[in-house]
Amino acid sequence: MQQQANKTKNRPVRLLLIALIVVLALALPAGGMLVADALMGEQYGNSYYAVLGVKYERLRSVEQPKIVVVGGSATAFGIDEALAEQETGMPCVSFGLYAAFGLKCMLDLSLNGIGKGDIVVIAPEFSSQMFSEYVGYDALLQASEGNKSLLFGLGTSYLGGVMRSFPDYLIKKNEVIAAGGVEGAGVYTRDAFDEQGRMTFVREGNIMDRMVSEDNLPEIRADIVTDAFLDMINSYTRKARSKGAEVYFAFVPVNKKSVALAQDTDREGFLTALEEGLDCEILSDLEQHILDERYFYDSNFHMNDTGAMYNTLLLVNDIKRVTGQQGTVKTPLPQPPEGATDEQILASGSVDGLLYDITAEGVVITGLEEEAKSAQTITVPEQIENSMVRKIDSYAFAGAAAQKITLPASVTVLSGHLFENCTQLTRVELLATELPQVGDSLTEGAPEGLVIAVPSEAYGTYLTDYFWARYARVLARMEGE
Repeated sequence: MQQQANKTKNRPVRLLLIALIVVLALALPAGGMLVADALMGEQYGNSYYAVLGVKYERLRSVEQPKIVVVGGSATAFGIDEALAEQETGMPCVSFGLYAAFGLKCMLDLSLNGIGKGDIVVIAPEFSSQMFSEYVGYDALLQASEGNKSLLFGLGTSYLGGVMRSFPDYLIKKNEVIAAGGVEGAGVYTRDAFDEQGRMTFVREGNIMDRMVSEDNLPEIRADIVTDAFLDMINSYTRKARSKGAEVYFAFVPVNKKSVALAQDTDREGFLTALEEGLDCEILSDLEQHILDERYFYDSNFHMNDTGAMYNTLLLVNDIKRVTGQQGTVKTPLPQPPEGATDEQILASGSVDGLLYDITAEGVVITGLEEEAKSAQTITVPEQIENSMVRKIDSYAFAGAAAQKITLPASVTVLSGHLFENCTQLTRVELLATELPQVGDSLTEGAPEGLVIAVPSEAYGTYLTDYFWARYARVLARMEGE
């Protein structure tokens, strides 16, 4: 008890020292910031980001010839390395983790680990961010916290971006320490991967609401294939070939439901732009990679275990074809696991101005009655008609005049555009300590300066979560916690 009391008593002193370290680091050159980072200790060691260093070391340690798949999280979730090795007799390295790093830095890092006889497959997710020269320096700094070889491996061209991002990284790290660190759970942690960076977390089926992410839709159209993107891929292809490797471009698996929802899809124009602009061969067939939603896990690009097996076998067949190997895979393509059907609405109604539907899974808040749109505050209860509130539907609060909205701990799904045109909204209090599913467009249409306050004990986990990290700039710890 005395030890705990001393720990509590010393906490303000410790936080003051950390704050001082940050202030000094902001005034010092690169060496000072690196020292400050070290003095603050490791905070992201069990985060999802930390796996990048593990994958990088494996890439550099595996001898040629090998298969290297470079991409984002679709690669981490979609490639079963052991199965690929079994089918091809070649080591396989899945060098992808998170689109927030950007494809450019993954390509540049991979050059440090490829050589003669290697087969390199570039497989970015269908998004304008991945089809660009974007670099996510904030995410890279978190990933390199315990493995600075990542930063050195990128080369001097990244130095300016690293230096500009380092102060914000230190400040955010200080906030994580003040909140008690990063807990993390499930697939988005270091513990979800083995010592070689292979995902071991069991993913049995599709856990998405309605088996699709409706606000994170694939961009399959010609205008994302820019000249800058083609130049980046072609430049990489030349460098890889100079090392004795061969390069191919491939398509990641994508949820069929999400493609159907993406109204601006232009598959023909997209393929034409790639075929005319790339110097490397396109390895795969786009249509073969638009797959049944039951093969996916928690996003339109993340496969469950069966989906990873299916996607890997497609990849192996393609590699065998272009390299002139006889036969196809020995393992049969697996059927998708059983999935949930669309939920039926059991009842509908309104309470305190909130419109709702009740399904077998719980309550869905669908919108507001007209009078409720003028209220200064909106509070969503945990239960309605003895059912837990589990989802807030798209545009549910659109146009509301509220300055504050409170969402219950029971919420497990937050859809897109919730705060569209809420011009007076300054604060959202989200009471959930278990992170709700969220897509790309939660805050689209919301006013500048909006703050989403979350429980203090979960703050660090929100900041480093795969999906929630994109909202880091609007997240805050709840006052008084």
